[in-house]
Amino acid sequence: MTTKFIRIFMLIFLAAAASFPQFASAMAEVTSFSQSTGTVAYQGNAVPGYVNFELKTSEPTRGYILAVGNGIQTKINLSTMDYKTTHKVDWVPWDDTKKTPLPAGEYQLKAYLTDQGYNQMQGYPLGKLTVVAEANPKPLIDKVSINPAVFAPKYGGASTVLIPFNLNRPAEVQLSIWQNGAEVFAGSKMKLLPGSHTVSWNGTDKSGRMVQDGTYEIHFKYIETAYNYPATTQSAQKAGTITIKDGEYNIPLWRMKEVITDAVFTSETISPDGDGVNDTVTGQFTLAEPAKVSVYIANAAGAHMKNVVTEQSFQAGTHTFAWDGTDFMGGKAVNGNYYIKVMVIEGTSAGYISFTDSVRFEGGYEFKALQPEKRVRVIAETAKLSVYPMDQGYTAVKGDTFPLMTETIENGKYQVLVKEGVSGTINVSDVELVVEAAPPAVPNTAEYTVVSGDTLWKIAAKFNTTISEIVTLNNLDPNKYLYVGQKLKVPATVSPEPAAQLVIHTVQSGDTLWKIAQKYGTTIDAIVKANNLDPAMYLYIGQKLTIPSSTSTTPEPPAVQPVIHTVVSGDTLWKISVKYGTTIDAIVKANNLDPAKYLYIGQKLTIPS
Repeated sequence: MTTKFIRIFMLIFLAAAASFPQFASAMAEVTSFSQSTGTVAYQGNAVPGYVNFELKTSEPTRGYILAVGNGIQTKINLSTMDYKTTHKVDWVPWDDTKKTPLPAGEYQLKAYLTDQGYNQMQGYPLGKLTVVAEANPKPLIDKVSINPAVFAPKYGGASTVLIPFNLNRPAEVQLSIWQNGAEVFAGSKMKLLPGSHTVSWNGTDKSGRMVQDGTYEIHFKYIETAYNYPATTQSAQKAGTITIKDGEYNIPLWRMKEVITDAVFTSETISPDGDGVNDTVTGQFTLAEPAKVSVYIANAAGAHMKNVVTEQSFQAGTHTFAWDGTDFMGGKAVNGNYYIKVMVIEGTSAGYISFTDSVRFEGGYEFKALQPEKRVRVIAETAKLSVYPMDQGYTAVKGDTFPLMTETIENGKYQVLVKEGVSGTINVSDVELVVEAAPPAVPNTAEYTVVSGDTLWKIAAKFNTTISEIVTLNNLDPNKYLYVGQKLKVPATVSPEPAAQLVIHTVQSGDTLWKIAQKYGTTIDAIVKANNLDPAMYLYIGQKLTIPSSTSTTPEPPAVQPVIHTVVSGDTLWKISVKYGTTIDAIVKANNLDPAKYLYIGQKLTIPS
């Protein structure tokens, strides 16, 4: 190689070196190193469960600390991408290769760093760390308390349940609420340091709607952030339960009444037979403010027959709809009374309100009870029924009775007449049979046709008889409304009742017609007639009632030995009163009975003479 060539090569080399000024720069130095503990355990309890390292360098660096001991070496990553002069890291004693806790023993800590000039620091000694075995590991989360344990979230309210907890190691934590194996709510993910923290829940689900009453599980989902590798899969820990009671899953009724003030049908009947008369019915509803609503035609059990308005937004005012007498599937409805049921939708919440105005469907199929009537009584605290149409849900409570439509049991269920025009099925295990014999034919009756404005009280007064006698003659449910054109049997001749002396009673809390009649020694019918009452309506506190006191001046008859009657199958108060020549009211009074309840076989009754 010539001298000239060597000179040219040296000039090229020097020029290249000049273009890379960092090539010859000095390696950054470690200026300080600290660790929060010299002894650590995996999920430690007696000793810390993690250690915090802080390492500072004179120039920005990146790299890792290597823990070496017991024939094992594992990395503790500081910064693998960004160059920093201060490195802080939390670390649990974890074998990053085997993905298992680091065995107990002493480990030397050495730094492996690279600066921005690509200079490398290899095995710089930092100190040592002792790892011990933990016989009683500490969970990530403990000291959880739930306040309150029973919670009632309310519509429009801002109340929450607070859940304080303690975090023993650094982690990303998320509150999770579960019921029946499904997550109903998930809170925000939060990266937290060890110590005391609090999360809260306002009783809503993932969509923001209030949850239904029931018991819910509180879980914490988490990822421990002190591991040496980036975890993405959450673990979970159940922390306890909370009970939602008296919450407002649906928009409450008071709010519904603020939004929708009224809903009525514009005619009394619908008979879609194609004759052009009453083939459809029109209804209307009135909104006090703009709202989104759905309108349903519902039967007497509240089950939806037809959706006539679907989630439409309306301005304040009165709006109309029409029903053609069909159900959801396009089939004809069953004979009976139908009502307007409106759903109001506000954001993720909704609520229903039903109205008393009804339209009567005529000319279709009828659901009929067995004759003579046989009933079943609910013996469970609550019983779920599947009702017409489309097996919608209906809840009965203990003591409710229903007429059988057939004595055949299918799939462990009875078919019953739930309401007029509504059939349903109920589990045999939820009921007991109650057999009521049909009342004997009563001579000297006349037929009466119900007209607009009639009530049982008005008809009884008109024919100088009692409500109970009309109910018995016609096998009526006194809580149901009469309808125009209904045919009723009434006594042809009844002697007028003697004039009664009058007193005034002011209704108190807990009063009923039965209690007031007993107090004054009169009858429910006499009080109803004297005050022109509708017996299906509730009394109100402070109401003034005129009490006929026809027995106050009548001398008491001499004492006689009472007769005891034992109830047998088929007995009713009416049959027993006829047998002994007395009245239903007298038997009720003598035995302090509730006349609305059924007798039971073997019951002992005192029969007044």
